[in-house]
Amino acid sequence: MLKGTIVENSLRDKSILASLQIEKTRQDGDWVLHDVLIGEAEAIRFGQYLVDGPWYIHFWEPGTDNVLIVFKDKNFMIEHSDKTTWTEAIAYGKFIGIPEEQLDFVVQN
Repeated sequence: MLKGTIVENSLRDKSILASLQIEKTRQDGDWVLHDVLIGEAEAIRFGQYLVDGPWYIHFWEPGTDNVLIVFKDKNFMIEHSDKTTWTEAIAYGKFIGIPEEQLDFVVQN
């Protein structure tokens, strides 16, 4: 299982949340955040649930260095401890309008 934080505001159909294992929900300003557990196959396809615009979700497997970054139309696999593997994901995120400071791919084990 992978972990991730989903910004509810990024979803075009919020009903997908009912099929996820939500560990915690919290509010951060205008955003509603859900910490979830999700299977890898479902995580890979999660971009289909994102609205158009500058959104992404990243998922990680606790205890490993692997992070899956999911944009609406593109996915990237990075090694969290090796920032050189982040280059393409950051460039793509900036290309679709995400501020660089939001492309930090924080993981919580």
